[in-house]
Amino acid sequence: MKFKFNKSKAIKYIKASIDKESDRVFVPSLGSDATHSIKSMRTTIIKGGYKDFIEDYCPENPSSADIKKLIKTIEAKVQALDIDNLKDLENIFHLIHLWGGKAGRGLYQIKRGGFKTNVKDITVYKKLVKAAISFEQIEDLIEEIAEFERNTREISVAFITKHTRFFSALNKRYQCIPIYDSVMSENYMLKFNKRSNKYKPILQPTSAKEPRGRKELAFYWESMIDLSQECNLSLKDLERILFVNAR
Repeated sequence: MKFKFNKSKAIKYIKASIDKESDRVFVPSLGSDATHSIKSMRTTIIKGGYKDFIEDYCPENPSSADIKKLIKTIEAKVQALDIDNLKDLENIFHLIHLWGGKAGRGLYQIKRGGFKTNVKDITVYKKLVKAAISFEQIEDLIEEIAEFERNTREISVAFITKHTRFFSALNKRYQCIPIYDSVMSENYMLKFNKRSNKYKPILQPTSAKEPRGRKELAFYWESMIDLSQECNLSLKDLERILFVNAR
């Protein structure tokens, strides 16, 4: 399977984010779309049985300031992580899924089994978290993502990488390795189509359970890592710039 990364498009967005007077890169906020998406996800998680917990961290009508506070809360909990405290680990899971927005709603919907059915054993999440913190080669993390996907339901690569993004903040080599959802795949990743004999956008990330999906994710991450080094940007800032500009 042949892949391409739309580097020219990414560079265009990066250049547009540079303040010509200060020569600094402006990292945009997630914007109103994210606020609406998180509000919708909040409702779904509450209906899924987590009313008391979620209301403590997100108001009914969250503002951009509330979203920033949510991000800071997740980051602080990750930094203070006791990986053997499974209750705290599950709470972080819920907060990250809330931040991830309404696309992840299937995991909590009662008609699809709800959280306790779809993530039967939180220790499989603990294994994924350990990998995000300690991996040295991206292929190692991808294998754990595939394993997590095999052992859960209603959660795809797009959302799994939202979780590994936060926990990899503790990784010594690849801090905040980027999310890979449909926004990023459709705008920056292309695969060769034999029938049309040309490269076409990847509309949705391929499952990591498939060999092609693992190769696809590896190619994306390698491209993002190379670009961050070339542009002297952290992976965290690079992801935000490319994600917000592509929405």
